Amino acid sequence: MKTQLAAAVTENRVQLEAATAKCQRQLAEARHTARKQLEVQTNWHEQELDKLRTRLRDLASINVDIACEMPELKAQITELQLENARLFHGQHADYQELMQIAGRLFELSSRLGLPLDKATKEIFQRRGWRTNTLVPEQ
Repeated sequence: MKTQLAAAVTENRVQLEAATAKCQRQLAEARHTARKQLEVQTNWHEQELDKLRTRLRDLASINVDIACEMPELKAQITELQLENARLFHGQHADYQELMQIAGRLFELSSRLGLPLDKATKEIFQRRGWRTNTLVPEQ
């Protein structure tokens, strides 16, 4: 019985060592596979990171270019706004003078008894100015 027990213990030890060796092999394979996957993922992420850094540098360069253009563009905008205001003032003055000339023309036409011609009447009407006179049309 002792020999059977010793044989069983020896057999169990052999099986345990075989199972341990098998588990260690499987564990080593799993570690190797995990390292390979980690390497692949790391390489992919590094490539993506490089692409994003390159894109960021490009955008930063564009941003610097735009920032350099900003003062010049602001100066142009200010210049155009001033020119626009000057033109508006000039047109407003021209409009005031035109109204004054039209009033004098209408007054002169009424005093002389001459009716306004058709084109002049149309201009007066387009601008909303009164054109009825005491002078009858001929």
